[in-house]
Amino acid sequence: MSRAKKNHSRSGLLVGVLSGVGIAVVAGALVGAGTVFPGPAASKPLQAGSAQLPAGQTVANCLGPAQLLQGTGNGTDPQFSPASATAKNQITALVGSNDQAVLPNGVLAPLSADASASALATISSQPSSVPSPSPGAAPAQPKAAALPAKEVNSSSVLRVDPLNDRRTPAAAVQLFSASDGDLQGLAGSSCQPPANELWLVGGNTQVGRTAILNISNSSSTPATVNLDLFGAAGQIQSSGARGLLVAPGASRAIVLAGLAPDQKNLAVHLRSSGGPVSATIQQSVLRGLTAGGVENLTPVAAPSQRQVITGIQTLAPALAAQISGQADYQDAQTSLQVAVPGSSDTVVQVKVYGQSGPVALPNGGVLTAKAGSVTELPLSGLAAGNYTVDLSSEAQVTASVRSVNGTKVAAPIDLASAPAASKITDNQMIVLPSGASSKLSFSAPTGAATLSLVPVKSDGSLLPAKALQLRTATTVIIDPATLAGSAVVGFLASSSGEAYGAQLLSQSGGVGLTVLSIPRSVVSQPNSEIALGY
Repeated sequence: MSRAKKNHSRSGLLVGVLSGVGIAVVAGALVGAGTVFPGPAASKPLQAGSAQLPAGQTVANCLGPAQLLQGTGNGTDPQFSPASATAKNQITALVGSNDQAVLPNGVLAPLSADASASALATISSQPSSVPSPSPGAAPAQPKAAALPAKEVNSSSVLRVDPLNDRRTPAAAVQLFSASDGDLQGLAGSSCQPPANELWLVGGNTQVGRTAILNISNSSSTPATVNLDLFGAAGQIQSSGARGLLVAPGASRAIVLAGLAPDQKNLAVHLRSSGGPVSATIQQSVLRGLTAGGVENLTPVAAPSQRQVITGIQTLAPALAAQISGQADYQDAQTSLQVAVPGSSDTVVQVKVYGQSGPVALPNGGVLTAKAGSVTELPLSGLAAGNYTVDLSSEAQVTASVRSVNGTKVAAPIDLASAPAASKITDNQMIVLPSGASSKLSFSAPTGAATLSLVPVKSDGSLLPAKALQLRTATTVIIDPATLAGSAVVGFLASSSGEAYGAQLLSQSGGVGLTVLSIPRSVVSQPNSEIALGY
């Protein structure tokens, strides 16, 4: 083989994701054809520049309502029946303006392959004109548009157009609630930007537990999905987990017990070729005739040697022990699930931070997590309150924490799942859904941080920012109404240090509990590098 052909076969092209501001950066050096000849000029690199590309539409997929499993048809696709007479599934959304106070076109649309399908709701209308920014001009006072709780009965999509090739802040949350039936409780999730790789941790497919993987494809391209399944004893091989087709503008539900039966702790690594997708696991429990909770397990942070989980809530130790001590209630306790995708066991150091600072765990909080499996660590014994878990390990891991809420034995309880989260950056939009009591949980594990929260009122106006000082290794709980008033429907959050956050929602007059992650703002996505090289 000639040297030119050999070099050509070794070259590669890595294509990055377009950022919110539409900048693609070409990194590294471009080496000219002269490199095949000797000489001092042959090794001289050529610096590549940047290219301005148009920003795309902001898209976030919202899950449909929780439903009861009625039976299974061919393969692992289920049939459903209505959940209860009181069940509600509502979407709440916020769309922010640009720095000239112009709102983009923003709608909540049905999940459909038909791009002309009528919108379910208009959040903000297409502006008649968008003036170009004037150099040196002071920015106008930003504003927002809110979609109050909109009841929907199927999967939907938040779609927001860019302005002057720039995206603006936008986010939506879905909240399912029921006060009767087998699925009574709360199950919430932040609407997700589509991706080609996702991790979900904390599923359970034992008897009386139902885990349904819901996959949505809002793109115009078919998605072929492959699943890697990890249980307590290692990776689970299943031919039915390969080549799952999700059509454009469609969703697919998969009963995980058909792929990985009798798993107390299950992690799913989803990879999609073709169209990007979103995914959640609808996890529910029924112990005889007693409802044991419902939750939407949402994607966790990608595997890393460091993970932080906040939004954890615990019961008083005596009550927690009474509930988990009942027959078939062994899994009704606060516990950490750690998934190790690699081929080697790893030692994990677990630190817990309460509202007053670090809290000691038995055995020093050291856990040996098995390779290619999910390892559980009960967090029993913690006093009633709110906590953050900080993990560090020798190998890459990802994780989630299950919380349980109840008032007495032999009565319905609810479960909540807090995922490993990403750091808060700039302009991350927190949506406060109606129909539940909300509180915000923040933590700065490695050093003090300053958090800025800009309240968004129901009329779209923005109030002056509230500055929160986060002490190292503590969990801070904020009541939004106390901080900014009852008319507030959300916040724009930014952090000057390493801070993490989550939203806890509780059911008025019930035991319902759910945890929402704080979605990354589309305007704070970092530029991705496009590298050319060997």
